[in-house]
Amino acid sequence: MDRSQRARWASRTATIAAALTTGLATGLAHAADDPTDSLQLEEVTVTATKRSESLQNVPVAVTALTAGVLERGNARELGDLVKLSPGLTIQYGSQPGNFSISMRGIGTFSNGIAVESDVAVVVDDVPYGFQASAFQDLIDVDRVEVLRGPQSTLFGKSAIAGVLNITTAAPTKQWTGKASVLATNDSEKRGAFTVSGPLSDTVRIRLTVSDSDYDGNIKNITTGEKVNGSSGLTTTAKIEWTPTDNLTLSLAPRFNRNESTCCVSPLTSLTPGLYYQGEPAFPASQVLAGIPIGVGNHYIRNDTRPSGGDSKTAGATGKIEYRFDDNSFMKGHTLASISSINHWRMFDYQDIDGTDAPFLLGFPVAAPSGINSGAQIRGYFHAKSYTQEFRLTSPDDTRLKYVTGLWYARNDLDRYLGRGPVLQQASYLAQSTNENYSWYANATYDLTSQLNLIAGLRFNKQKIDYDFDNFNVKPNAHFDGANQENSVTGKGGIQYKWTPDVMTFVTYSTGYKGQAYDLVSTFNAKVAARMPVPHETAKNYEVGVKSSLFDRRVYLNLALFHTDFHGFQTSVTDTLPDGTFLTFATGQRTEDGQVARVDLILRTPKFREDQFRSLFEQDTPARPRPQPTTPAPAAPPNAPAAPGTAPGAPENRTADS
Repeated sequence: MDRSQRARWASRTATIAAALTTGLATGLAHAADDPTDSLQLEEVTVTATKRSESLQNVPVAVTALTAGVLERGNARELGDLVKLSPGLTIQYGSQPGNFSISMRGIGTFSNGIAVESDVAVVVDDVPYGFQASAFQDLIDVDRVEVLRGPQSTLFGKSAIAGVLNITTAAPTKQWTGKASVLATNDSEKRGAFTVSGPLSDTVRIRLTVSDSDYDGNIKNITTGEKVNGSSGLTTTAKIEWTPTDNLTLSLAPRFNRNESTCCVSPLTSLTPGLYYQGEPAFPASQVLAGIPIGVGNHYIRNDTRPSGGDSKTAGATGKIEYRFDDNSFMKGHTLASISSINHWRMFDYQDIDGTDAPFLLGFPVAAPSGINSGAQIRGYFHAKSYTQEFRLTSPDDTRLKYVTGLWYARNDLDRYLGRGPVLQQASYLAQSTNENYSWYANATYDLTSQLNLIAGLRFNKQKIDYDFDNFNVKPNAHFDGANQENSVTGKGGIQYKWTPDVMTFVTYSTGYKGQAYDLVSTFNAKVAARMPVPHETAKNYEVGVKSSLFDRRVYLNLALFHTDFHGFQTSVTDTLPDGTFLTFATGQRTEDGQVARVDLILRTPKFREDQFRSLFEQDTPARPRPQPTTPAPAAPPNAPAAPGTAPGAPENRTADS
């Protein structure tokens, strides 16, 4: 849920909602047991270790959100997960290209396309190659696993802080269907349907279509339109073929279209007597005419689209699984091939002056441009991703249980940005490709029926290159470069089962995120000479307890951890003399504080699991260690506040670099 929607739900005093859900089933589908008949909690199976295991037996700090929890928690978009999983946060910008996901307070915010995220978003075993493309509706989801802490050994170099592991529903063996419709008193409309079932004894299909529309909760006085809303269409399908008992093939195509006008911040306070950009011809009384400045203000004045982006995504995942039969020397093993292709494009927009005034007529004050307009951003992002994984999983009934595999991924990214005219003027095309080759393995060995050893290892080779063209200088400037780097990450620990219902684990794990290029509007020869931004690493020490109490009526899980990040890739800000804020990627050491976390889940006939969750979490914020810095130039002492922001707050002056 984006920032505007969170504010909308929080401030809503009355909601008129109509929801229709129908189910079509045949045979045994009508005879499904009602889980409310039992006081026991549902036993959830997760794939946090790339093999199916009970949530309470996995030696990882993970929160599992089932389909029922998501539905009753009103989780319709990726951003909605933050209200169901403490420790997960999202930082919003003017469009998804500069959104950032954080886990346990750690996340990378950067406007550049060649800086990876710290939290991986994985859907059906395939990670998003560019995190911005993950901000879509949650459609036909069976389960979301929120894995906290470094997960690089199994999930790769974009999982140094954690993973959102999303599993969508599989085709059913009997025909089923459902449909839902939602309408609210602030004009949000949603509709969806799913149909699933067998085409034959060996072929099953599943199809889901979802459509949504919400105008927004902010009124643009200039155009008469509402903003801070979104609309979209999502379709997903799965085709599953089982020609033999040992072989399963599946294909899952997908498509998403989204138009968003997030994220607008109406003016809530303003010092009297200001002039926009110091121009006497544009006093606040004129520029902000009709806007009721105050805490409850829902009005703006923009002559172009305030912010947001229009995106389309198309892709598919193909999976082949072969289970070796009992007569084979690989008895019980499963060999899988997982292939994917994904294509995402977004056109983004921003009214960077935040007004409908043609202020460029008199800007800059010392030498007016005479241009009869304001300033704006027009640009696009483009990402093509390809992945291939071969995975071998051992059977579950042996003392040594392991999963090992080979991994390849390629991401082709480009970003064009045109900003101006005059104010914060920029025009560039940045292109970057990264390729990764990996071998990984993770194993558990049962020393006794109660004591297990845990070990994991991953070797990764990354190749990264870039091209950058600056069209804002004469002659145009071109830069390019390439680098490659090898890395090793691992995990080790012990797991002890005191009873069948109480388990403890102690683990040490490392994380890695690859080199980066700071491809933003400030890129020049001096910056190019310092590239690439060095890699980021993490060391994590964790102690956990998982328990099922009172005949599985209560789950009580505790995790204590200490994480040390080195070379943490983050953005720092600089301030130009005109008050413009710019961002630069850099690396520094950050040490996480110790965190205590308790998850308590219980259910009675009147207190459902998904209505639940007494959660306690105490965080020590990440604290950067002191680094030598060069002070940024100070803004003029009497610089006027830009309409759309409170004095001293930089949000609407921040350049989308």
